[in-house]
Amino acid sequence: MLTALLLAFGVVLAALAAYEVVLMLASLAWLFGHRRAGPAPTPRTHFLVAIPAHNEGQLIGETVRSVFQSRYPTSLLDVVVIADNCTDDTAAATRAAGAACAERHDPQRRGKPHALHWFFQQHDLSGVGGVAIIDADTVVHPDFLAVMDQRLQAGEVAIQGFYGVKNPDETWLTRLAVLPAAIKFHLCYPGKRLLGLSCPLAGNGMCFDAEILRRFGWNAFTLSEDWEYYLILAAHGYCVTPAPAAMIHAQVANSLRLGRAQRIRWTRGRSQALALHWRSLLQRALRHRDLAALDAIVDVARPTHSMLFLTNVAYLMVCGLLWYADLVSYGPLALAAGLFGWQLLYFFTGLVIERPPLRTWLALAIVPYYLIWKLGVTVVGLFGVREQTWVKTTRN
Repeated sequence: MLTALLLAFGVVLAALAAYEVVLMLASLAWLFGHRRAGPAPTPRTHFLVAIPAHNEGQLIGETVRSVFQSRYPTSLLDVVVIADNCTDDTAAATRAAGAACAERHDPQRRGKPHALHWFFQQHDLSGVGGVAIIDADTVVHPDFLAVMDQRLQAGEVAIQGFYGVKNPDETWLTRLAVLPAAIKFHLCYPGKRLLGLSCPLAGNGMCFDAEILRRFGWNAFTLSEDWEYYLILAAHGYCVTPAPAAMIHAQVANSLRLGRAQRIRWTRGRSQALALHWRSLLQRALRHRDLAALDAIVDVARPTHSMLFLTNVAYLMVCGLLWYADLVSYGPLALAAGLFGWQLLYFFTGLVIERPPLRTWLALAIVPYYLIWKLGVTVVGLFGVREQTWVKTTRN
């Protein structure tokens, strides 16, 4: 009986691993078989770059200047900072850097989702071809808008740029922060694109055909508004495509203390978004035979890479102890060892492709401690699914 239970649990883990295997193989096929893009077309898209900000006076100037330094015609570029319930000099710093500023004062409905909803309700998008949304602590690569223009001209309507780390050398935590992007953009997103599936939005470095915002506005209000908007688009048949050449770099929390509230918010927000939209996604998947809608449910519901790895480690330890005590057969242990080996291979394949510096490899020594911390944060997040309080992430 115990052997059967362990095997059943292992089959669930194996299904999650199989999902990663399929996307990894498809991603590698795309990365090594896809031809490089041809010459960039003549810039044609008139961009609106929207930057939601709350008390970002110390950083907003650098962000705005990085947008204006893009290799893209300024005649096709409007930059607007949404100063949301600011009590510092965000508005003044925005205008000093050359951007327009839309000031919003609504203490009862504060935070990025409400700021974006308010802005797209009252801002005239006529004449705008593409809308890019970036965070206030972001440095935009000079080619970001040119790449997005090329993708929009190719007919893509929702695009996620490469979300890099602006402060990778600050602490061991910021060094490890480069790894999720490596896994997503090397081993996951290219495969999704090849298979016609949709990629999650990251909240920063997003670009949309303006018609998307004219049709939907911004109607995602959970604590992870990017995950929710991804589900909303999938429920209406729109796929988000990745653009690894469209790069932005933003600050990440440099300590576990600062990162705790952010990661709890992400966990709760994913649960909220899934609870709100799984029915509409399932209906679309069944009525239209839309695999992308079904995949979106799986993508949000499945555990993160770190939690899946930690679960595999625990499963391996339990199977090993029970086998050593002669309480179960060798089958569950063999399955657990295979799954653990796959997770290591998956993780290190992403690292090898990314080719991070030595300091990132050395930071891997802290991973066990980080995984235990992440487990605690995930548990706390899942127990507060209905929590709607938005907490600003502290920046330097």
